[in-house]
Amino acid sequence: MDQDLRRIIFKTFSEVFETMFFTFLEPLEEVPGKEDLGHGRFIEATISYSGGCNGSFLFYFPWELGKNITVNFLGVDEDGVQEGQVKDTAAETANMAIGSLLGELDPGGKAALAIPQARVLAEFSPEILLGETGLYMFNTEFGVLWVVGTHA
Repeated sequence: MDQDLRRIIFKTFSEVFETMFFTFLEPLEEVPGKEDLGHGRFIEATISYSGGCNGSFLFYFPWELGKNITVNFLGVDEDGVQEGQVKDTAAETANMAIGSLLGELDPGGKAALAIPQARVLAEFSPEILLGETGLYMFNTEFGVLWVVGTHA
């Protein structure tokens, strides 16, 4: 995998999460141990882009991470967070992260983002992502954020 692209993705995603959600991402170069993979309830957010360059990204947020960024972003009480708010925040997170990334990769602004989508995955195991080309992993205080990107 292109190390320059990996570096840019780690940098831009980290900046978005720190600035917008007060959440720190630690890029992982190696797959965590089986006990740290995470499983259970996740939020999947999908976004694609086209023009100039084409591709898509899938974000897999552990539920606690999704809930935390929602609390930080919307300023709501943790006990009052609704599932719809978590899904909307995950979709907006994908939008901001990939928008920022495209700002770096496509400074001429030829690429356009599609509308992000998000859904709750009641039972998910990131093990199915292992070996995927374009897998990016970030450790957080609330579990591992898994991102899969395809670029054309």
